[in-house]
Amino acid sequence: MKIVLLLFITFTGYSQRLHHQMLSSQGTTSRSSTGIIVRQTIGQQSAIGNYRDSNLIVGQGFQQGNKMKTAIPQVISVTTTTYPNPFVDSVNFQFSSPVTGPIKVALFDVMGRLVYYKEKVSINNIVTIDNLSFAQGEYFVKLTAKNYSYSTNLLKSK
Repeated sequence: MKIVLLLFITFTGYSQRLHHQMLSSQGTTSRSSTGIIVRQTIGQQSAIGNYRDSNLIVGQGFQQGNKMKTAIPQVISVTTTTYPNPFVDSVNFQFSSPVTGPIKVALFDVMGRLVYYKEKVSINNIVTIDNLSFAQGEYFVKLTAKNYSYSTNLLKSK
């Protein structure tokens, strides 16, 4: 006696087809007690960001009004020369045009830890930071002022 066992296995699947549609749902807009406005879009395929300094407006995503798109501050074009690099105990930053107001100088080690911070004013379009008695190695510097931002890496030698 032969027993023949036939198994029929079928799989049925269901899926959706999205054609020329953006996967997105409108998020919310909120204002914090300090005046920060946050607009968010969730479920988006891509992200772009905006930033505004005076009341700190931050926007992200596709669904933004024209006011948000024009709220990006103008950044002045300044060529910054860093010398000497590698440095021993001091480093200079020379600007091609004046940078007004206080300039925030932040120095980070390769682990991202803040190792130096000071607000300086440029004299004759030069900012000097000195007495840098750090260990030999690589550091990252970020200079920021109103409408100005610059960052570069520095090498500390003996």
